[in-house]
Amino acid sequence: MHEAAGSETLKYFEMARKYLPASLWASGSIVTSFIVERAEGSYLIDVEGRRFIDLTSQWSTNNVGNVNEEVLRAAIEGLKQYGFIIYGLNLHKAVFDLVVELLRIRPSQKLTRVALELSGTGAVDAAVKFAVKSKKRPHIISFLGQYHGYYTGTLGYGPESADARKYFENFYGNSAVLLPYPDCYRKPEYMSCEEYGKFIIDYIEDIVLRYQVAPDRISGVLFEPIACEAGVWIPPDSFIHGLRRLADNYGWFLIADEVMTGFGRTGKWFAIQHWNIDVELMPLGKGISGGIFPIAAVYGSEEAMATEPVEYGTTFGGHPAGCLAAVANIRVMEKYNLVENSERLGWKVLKRIKEWPDRYEIVGDVRGKGLAIGIEFVKDKRLKTRNPESARTVYFECIKRGVVPLMDMGDWTLRIQPPLTIEEEVLMHAVDVIEESIRLAEKEFKKR
Repeated sequence: MHEAAGSETLKYFEMARKYLPASLWASGSIVTSFIVERAEGSYLIDVEGRRFIDLTSQWSTNNVGNVNEEVLRAAIEGLKQYGFIIYGLNLHKAVFDLVVELLRIRPSQKLTRVALELSGTGAVDAAVKFAVKSKKRPHIISFLGQYHGYYTGTLGYGPESADARKYFENFYGNSAVLLPYPDCYRKPEYMSCEEYGKFIIDYIEDIVLRYQVAPDRISGVLFEPIACEAGVWIPPDSFIHGLRRLADNYGWFLIADEVMTGFGRTGKWFAIQHWNIDVELMPLGKGISGGIFPIAAVYGSEEAMATEPVEYGTTFGGHPAGCLAAVANIRVMEKYNLVENSERLGWKVLKRIKEWPDRYEIVGDVRGKGLAIGIEFVKDKRLKTRNPESARTVYFECIKRGVVPLMDMGDWTLRIQPPLTIEEEVLMHAVDVIEESIRLAEKEFKKR
């Protein structure tokens, strides 16, 4: 077990309180008890020299491992060759190097074009612009609990939480029609998961299109195929296939946000491949370049990207070094079979933890695909009341024992999203540590 934070760590915590926004240190925030000095492979190393197993891959950004040498070399060579050339003003060869690779691994033949961006949030924003302007329809359908980024605009159609939208409500108008996303753990008791998904599709068709927005005023449906940030919600088949049917019937674009789920995270190159359907727009980010250089992209169909000029992009979107890092990232994933590794290791973890809801009073549910796995904590199994106290205890006890899982305030679901390169024995040791921390939190819960 790691010792308490030393003087070097405390020095940086004091600097954080003095110089950084309150969101990073204020009471109630999920913060770590260490300061990272460097990272390598499956580990984070702090300023005290302590090593921590990284189960975050920095929100599924470093899928090929922290500081992957092959991707790093590609980015450095890109900087040496190009420095910075602005994408959109002076096209550079690295753009085409990346576009060719992305189209080679695309999940659908319908996706024929690629727009480059700087961040996943920017990619989502661009995808919505492509949909609205090419369709010339002002509205989109989106879903509650989705995370599409914290920009003022994307919060309008990605309401991860009410708190995130507080004070900005007047910016949003009614351009986005916001509906429930089928969280199967908290479905109505009288419905199966498939029935819940079908209910939401029927509600769109029978209620929304009748009373709220005419179908010919809707340009697209924006959704996460698996909602990781909400707590790893995996929707039923009826929901995903129902969205495709509605889009076909009414001429809408399907916009699958794969910023977090893309590049092998769920055991497929892209999460939408679990359902084998086409989409017209797909924002990409995070894992696209192995975390080495900021870059993002949007896949698009001919109708979405070749019929109408659309204003999108930022100064550094499509940076040459980012393009070449992304090319190297794809090749590393193929070279080491990381998509298959994600599926294999994810199956082993889920098999290991599937009995935890029966074994522990505070564990309500475990769920996942590939190496996107969630463990939800509750106070009452029947009422499914969220349990932030036990969740925080498990989180910090894991860190004390040298393991860093993912957790956000609000959903209180502990997430396992390690690099896809993580060694099996390291991952299974981390799972042991999580269970040890759950046992301790269970004892504390029973004392209350």
